[in-house]
Amino acid sequence: MKSFRYLNTTDIRFGCGIRREIGAIVRGRYTRALLVCAKGPFRENGLFDEIAGLIKNEGIDVVQIPDIDQNPKLSSVRSGVTACINNRVDCVIALGGGSAMDCAKLIAASAATGIDPYRYVFGDRPSVSDSLDTIMLPTIAATGTETNNTCVIVNDETREKYWCNCFFPKYTLIDPEIISTVPYKLAVWGAMDILSHTFEYYFNGFYGAELQTCLSEAILIATMSALNKLSRSHGDVEACGELAWCAVMAWGGIAKIGRGEPDMTCHSIEESFSGYFGTHHGGCLGVLTPRWMEYVQADAPEIFARFARNVMQVQAENDVDAARQGIIAYKNWLIDIGAPNTYADLANLDFTEHELIHVAQTAYKIYKGNIGRLKRFTFEQVKQLLLSGKDPYMRDPI
Repeated sequence: MKSFRYLNTTDIRFGCGIRREIGAIVRGRYTRALLVCAKGPFRENGLFDEIAGLIKNEGIDVVQIPDIDQNPKLSSVRSGVTACINNRVDCVIALGGGSAMDCAKLIAASAATGIDPYRYVFGDRPSVSDSLDTIMLPTIAATGTETNNTCVIVNDETREKYWCNCFFPKYTLIDPEIISTVPYKLAVWGAMDILSHTFEYYFNGFYGAELQTCLSEAILIATMSALNKLSRSHGDVEACGELAWCAVMAWGGIAKIGRGEPDMTCHSIEESFSGYFGTHHGGCLGVLTPRWMEYVQADAPEIFARFARNVMQVQAENDVDAARQGIIAYKNWLIDIGAPNTYADLANLDFTEHELIHVAQTAYKIYKGNIGRLKRFTFEQVKQLLLSGKDPYMRDPI
């Protein structure tokens, strides 16, 4: 196991109905809160009003900005910063998925420091030295951003998408009752993000942390089991709670301990894809991940064989055969649960070859050619991986 330092300062509270503790949390601590809400059904289904009402009941003013797109934009961050400064806000609360939560983190940082958010993400990237407190109420199990210090933002002008580090959330309230209201398709798409983040350490080429490797396998098995349950009973609260905690385990900091750097090939490429097309982040990861597996499995058959045997229950004795069969089994499982197979499943858009090559160029430029750890991807390989997402894969016998 590699040397590490682990610190997570977030007060995490989990349970059905836990959202109602928001009033007790803000009571006596804050005077004005910016409530950042993702676009979605949250105003129509009453959730926004419920949360805002619980905050207002404590005598705290609630400030609003326009709801956040599923790929959070720099302009939304700036709007939030202005609202915080003009209204002397001392707390930023996010209601939504990764878009609202990432936006809230950067709003809180820029409002406290007075530094334009562009600098943190796309400019000279100074370290964040101060932040307003943030409180997260995730509405989908996906990114795990509710318990980490990372945010990802889109530049409106260039459609480039990149990340920066902020402060950890002060409080996070994970309520399975909220998660259970997510439509099945979006629950699957969000879980593709959980699986992708888990794969990033499992398949990073370092094999000296056995406990952590077993932890990753447990996260993968639990995530897949919850999706199997949801496929039979949409909105099952217990399964949604499992998924929500798997998201935290995958990208909240615990899974990375002692393992070195993750292999974020799919995330590095996908960020430029969804930044350009405005598509769902997790959904696209569902398209890219099995294709990435096929690209790299020959470079590390042992770990792919372990995945095949321990996660996908493949019985082949030969590692090369097991690795191949494990990927087939995973792809077949994705088909069974209705995961997105091609870009056409994500949106009714014309994903032209020219545009996909532009996305590949953007990703390769942003990451300065440093894409992949298990296998370093050339620009041509990035391009081919992206282009492969236009054509469906079929069910294969193992």
